[in-house]
Amino acid sequence: GNCCYADIADGSTVSPALPSTVGLRISGVGNVPLPILGHQANKIKSMSTTNGGGPVFEIDADEIKIQNPQWETSLEKLVETVAYKLGVLPSYLSAELDKLLYVEKGGHIERGSDDEDVLGSLFIQLPSKFKGGEMTVYNANSSFKFPLGAGGYATYSCFFACHFSDCEYAFASLSSGSRVLLRYSLLYNEAGGFPTASQINESVSTLKWSLSGLPPVDRMIVYPLKKEYRVHDLLNTGINGLSRVHRKKAEALKAAGRDWELLIVTAKMVHTHHYRGGCSDNSSIIDIFDEAGICVSNEMKWLKDAVDFESFVNEGMMLGVDNEYECISNWGTCTSCTGGYYEDTKKTYVATFLVSYDPSFDTELKCLGGCEGVAGVCKTIVDTRDYTLLDRLIKVIEAKEKSKFDIQSCQILLQMLTESRLLSLGRVNLVNKIISGLSSSHEPNEALYDTILDAVDKFGHEEFRDAIQKLFGDARRKEG
Repeated sequence: GNCCYADIADGSTVSPALPSTVGLRISGVGNVPLPILGHQANKIKSMSTTNGGGPVFEIDADEIKIQNPQWETSLEKLVETVAYKLGVLPSYLSAELDKLLYVEKGGHIERGSDDEDVLGSLFIQLPSKFKGGEMTVYNANSSFKFPLGAGGYATYSCFFACHFSDCEYAFASLSSGSRVLLRYSLLYNEAGGFPTASQINESVSTLKWSLSGLPPVDRMIVYPLKKEYRVHDLLNTGINGLSRVHRKKAEALKAAGRDWELLIVTAKMVHTHHYRGGCSDNSSIIDIFDEAGICVSNEMKWLKDAVDFESFVNEGMMLGVDNEYECISNWGTCTSCTGGYYEDTKKTYVATFLVSYDPSFDTELKCLGGCEGVAGVCKTIVDTRDYTLLDRLIKVIEAKEKSKFDIQSCQILLQMLTESRLLSLGRVNLVNKIISGLSSSHEPNEALYDTILDAVDKFGHEEFRDAIQKLFGDARRKEG
């Protein structure tokens, strides 16, 4: 979970929509259209008590009525989302309206905290036209800033922000306009007490620390859900279509990898036990959705090769074989089984996985698929003459056995380096590493040999002695 969270509530994100036509009615003022008009603002101020700094006015919950019949249902869905974001059980969480806050230009709320007898607070910002007024939530040594649609979408939509009661918060001064906030107390109906931000931080920090310490080529985590979610479960709903247990897992991954991307991947694997001995697997990805439920299968097709969906017996990561017949499966229940005595036995699995990865290192991750992924990056390097990207690629080649150069990739990179005017030691080292990184399953063709000779002519034979001896002496290549 998170110590705090904020989002627009118009249905355009994974957060549920609140009605933009609220039907706000205030005793002594009457029906209040939003954003608030000048003459109604004066009535509200005459009925209010002041709070905070500058023109900040409060009205008690008893004086407020929301007349839109859809509001309560929408609020219940929002509170459920708040529970997931804060990492608490939705069935125990409810919201109780405390007050309405009306803030005008220059109005602000000083840093402070709310009632510690409740789990936290939920602010719902009704459609308002303003600039400035950024909300900041403070937790331990961190702070989180939320503009809440200032100067834009806030005019037409509701926004919300939530936080635990052991967090402090503040609202900066409005530079223009006015805003209307409903403040709710978040109540937690559990006999053993309620969670706090510090407890949530402790539970997330281990995973967060683990993710942050991963090297670039490993900045991805795959979590099996052990069941299949079909297209109609996920399309346009994303993580909202997951069960409560699985939604909590998704939110935990999002909280730990705050800048990471979350995907929902449904895959299929056929695990074959050959009656003459041995096993083999054939895996494929069926669908990939982002957290909002948008299908991204085409954009993320590199994921099929980057994630190893095959079994432990074949050095994979998703399916372990207990003995020659029984499987220990992270795929859930086998969907079909064919075969029998004196013939191959095939077991088919279809299941959904949560995949979280760091998009800052998607170049490295795309290379995990082998020569094809590496080739795409090589083309980009040659087209852009991006030597920083080449350095990143070389580190993947050195770290991962599967990530190697094919003949064409090796050739175009060597040509780029030999055409360079620089004769630095760094360029010589790059040429060495590129020759060493040629896949053992690829025998150099005549064009590649010519390119290697060009590099030798330019940089000198002694510099490449070890790499070339390795090229000619690779036993696996000779066997191929």
